[in-house]
Amino acid sequence: MSNEQYPREPRPEEPAAAGSGDTQRFPAYDAHPDAGQPGGLGVPPHGHGLGAHGQYQHAPYPQGPLYPPAETGQPQKRGTSRTGFIAGALVLALLSAGIGGAVGGYVASQDSNSAPPAVSAPVSSGGGEAAPEGSVQWAAERIIPSVVMIDVRTQRASGSGSGVILSSDGLILTNNHVVAPSDGTVEVSFYDGTTATGRVVAGDVSTDIAVVQVEGRTDLVPATIGSSSDLRVGQDVVAVGSPLGLDGTVTSGIVSALHRPVSATGETGQDGTTSYTVIDAIQTDAAINPGNSGGALVNMNGELVGINTAIATLGSMPGLNPGSIGLGFSIPIDQARRIAEQLASTGQATTARLGVLLDTRDPVRGALVTEVIGGAAADAAGIPEGAIITRLDDRIITGAAGLIAAVRAQAPGDTVTITWTDSPGGEERTVEVELGAEEATR
Repeated sequence: MSNEQYPREPRPEEPAAAGSGDTQRFPAYDAHPDAGQPGGLGVPPHGHGLGAHGQYQHAPYPQGPLYPPAETGQPQKRGTSRTGFIAGALVLALLSAGIGGAVGGYVASQDSNSAPPAVSAPVSSGGGEAAPEGSVQWAAERIIPSVVMIDVRTQRASGSGSGVILSSDGLILTNNHVVAPSDGTVEVSFYDGTTATGRVVAGDVSTDIAVVQVEGRTDLVPATIGSSSDLRVGQDVVAVGSPLGLDGTVTSGIVSALHRPVSATGETGQDGTTSYTVIDAIQTDAAINPGNSGGALVNMNGELVGINTAIATLGSMPGLNPGSIGLGFSIPIDQARRIAEQLASTGQATTARLGVLLDTRDPVRGALVTEVIGGAAADAAGIPEGAIITRLDDRIITGAAGLIAAVRAQAPGDTVTITWTDSPGGEERTVEVELGAEEATR
């Protein structure tokens, strides 16, 4: 495959593809059917459709559980997990280049007639001193051989993302929105310049995790898996991926925040239901850009701690920077690994379920329960309709997305402590809840 890779925009004249598997309704994932209504943290969401050249709507500002309605009049590509919202000029974007997710404005060029810049393959500097242990170079050297570029090409569109090798025989972890537009096969490029065809084993919309299997390789270098539970705010991290098709790109930064609820809405299926992704994200200021989706976030030991998934950008309007502004979001590896193992072994992902419907307009501080599903975990624990959930264990819940993210960060069968009131400022009550399970497939 050519070393000069660029994101490729979907051609707008092409029809939208059919839905890719699961288009879960919000009730299955503990949110309210009115999720498309404006609301959240006092800032009304507004769709940010950019029109004709393959630009997409953008995901909501990460602090708010906002799920704006899909933009009308614009065909949506298969599996792209796009949403729209502007708070001022800030938008959130999934990170595949060209397809497989919203790009915060088309970064390669605002002018479709402009030629992309010439880019050559990276050149090794040869010898030099050994990297100091714990340095960015040290961490990069340990993860680069385990990060791949994933290229998707179909008759409808093409684009690229990243992935992380989990096993020497070719099991690869990536984002679902990277591979969802594929026809079931992708091209995988390795750090040594070789390529192979990969088969999409399975993917899960709700967690935005997918696994790909490369056949005929037994010599690959799997990533060393760390633990996202050990991360601390301010800790140094390194991001590696293929932004705009530039494979093996390394950037560094810190963990800016933990447990940041980041929500994105996907396509509307033929039955009228819409898929939603809410992640309990690691926020980082390491520079990541379109094409980094599915790539690695590692600690300074080179251990995988997150899967890069989304960025906040200033949009693609004239005069605004559509690329990284130091607000990147990664799926914690503890959750990503659990889901990937399930997908690889059974083709299905099982996520934790509380069993309530929530008002995502967030009329009060906390997650307002509008309905309790009979026989589900919340019902068994005695949480009533109208309850305002303010904590899950020691995590403060300020809105619906925060609760959804906190629940999905757990495993089915986990027991958590829920704190709730029956009115704003009312007397707090606590209850132990054993979370149920919800299965979903790609």
